[in-house]
Amino acid sequence: MPTPEETFTTTTVEDVDNTQGWTSITTSVDSSGLFMIRTTLMDSGSTVFEAFLGPQRLSQTVTDTAANDADWNSRSTEWNWLGQKTARTINYDNGDQRIERFDDATGARTQRIEIDGNDDKPWASVTTSYDAANGARIGSEKVLDNGRIETLTFDADTGARTSRTITDGGDDNPWHSKALTYDADTGRLTAREIVYDDGRSDTITYQNGRKASQVLTDDDADTFDWVTFETTYDANGRIALTQETRDDGDLIVSSHVGGQLTGQTTYDNSGDEAWHVRDISFDAAGDVVDTTYYDETGNVLML
Repeated sequence: MPTPEETFTTTTVEDVDNTQGWTSITTSVDSSGLFMIRTTLMDSGSTVFEAFLGPQRLSQTVTDTAANDADWNSRSTEWNWLGQKTARTINYDNGDQRIERFDDATGARTQRIEIDGNDDKPWASVTTSYDAANGARIGSEKVLDNGRIETLTFDADTGARTSRTITDGGDDNPWHSKALTYDADTGRLTAREIVYDDGRSDTITYQNGRKASQVLTDDDADTFDWVTFETTYDANGRIALTQETRDDGDLIVSSHVGGQLTGQTTYDNSGDEAWHVRDISFDAAGDVVDTTYYDETGNVLML
């Protein structure tokens, strides 16, 4: 772009005989001849504004404000200095707007943004992302009028949805976000995470459609007397293992077979007990069979 000190040579050509589709063309060239602006006033009343760097056009804006022959009032296109299209913006008569961005190397569209300037839709904006290599949709983000945001991702090869995240921007719910992850090949749910307004979180993983693990985090909310509570499930969906990290740092690990509690090990990391590790085993009826205590070096304690 020219500096304020630069001067321009401006020329205007008018279609006096009305033999062209335009009324006038005004061209401005800087002193070096490398920068040029051209404004074309069309017979219909629309205008075409173009900016150049030497012979390379960098931008073009077409306005339909005078003619009003189209449902848009302006269209702008941008190119880089090598001539590749990088962006395009359309402003519609009703206030809506569409913005598109393109890959510098391939020219493929990589993003499209729809803005509801007319406010006649339930959303404020929708942003769609595309893979530069094959043009496949790989992501989208919808901002709703109530502040909620819905984000989706897709596999570039299969087109299958791989994740969905909802953010409660309007603060209408007790949770801040919900995130779901899917297998690109089967479409099955593989993970779900809920983050609550108070900082707590609940994360579940799935295998073959069955719950495989669950991690509850109390974080700074301190709603419970534990910090994290993790549950692991067997192939049949029954509890196999739980690990509870308590507020004082102690750890409680419980083992299950066929959903039945068989053993529980407590690690006294807080140092509140006379033992460091306590092992409890249970029978099929859930009754205690044996309890063993250990010190920090692994020696058995007689308590």
